Amino acid sequence: MRCEAGDEEAARQIFDSYVSRLIALARARLSPRLQRKVDPEDVVQSAYRSFFRRAGDGEYELKRNGDLWRLLAAITVHKVLKKAEYHQAAKRSINREQSVDLLANSSTMGVAPERLSRDPTPAEQLLVAEQLEETMRDLMPLHREMLKLRLQGQSVSEISEQVCRTEHSVRRVLRNVRERLESALLDATV
Repeated sequence: MRCEAGDEEAARQIFDSYVSRLIALARARLSPRLQRKVDPEDVVQSAYRSFFRRAGDGEYELKRNGDLWRLLAAITVHKVLKKAEYHQAAKRSINREQSVDLLANSSTMGVAPERLSRDPTPAEQLLVAEQLEETMRDLMPLHREMLKLRLQGQSVSEISEQVCRTEHSVRRVLRNVRERLESALLDATV
């Protein structure tokens, strides 16, 4: 393997070839609750660091076509499982966390009613716009397209038809995006 010899171009090609698929794999293996604590991209970066360090030590022997993908996928899944194990340890357990709905009036999600009855300030509008842009940048292209269509006012069934995915898949993606955006906005305003 060329990356064993420190060939940076080979390493870049390996990274570029698999990074999107590995991020999607990590995202699919992380629950929405765990994704609030763990970024799929960070998991993949950690997987690549482990892979390149061990490949540099000559620990891997890849013989068949597809061995590299299987190895990178296995390392990524292992990293996801370790992150889940870490965040479910007794004192840190994400299962012990209470949702915003349990901590505050669920109809206002902890926001003072007088703030809900007025138009957002320019600063609040800017915060939402920036967070939406950042969230969209982190999405896979298909998920970004789903969100764009929804923001344009299209229904779930219309989006489903346009992107050739089930309505259930579209709802799931939009729900995950909404949760990520709500969490990021909550973090930004606290």
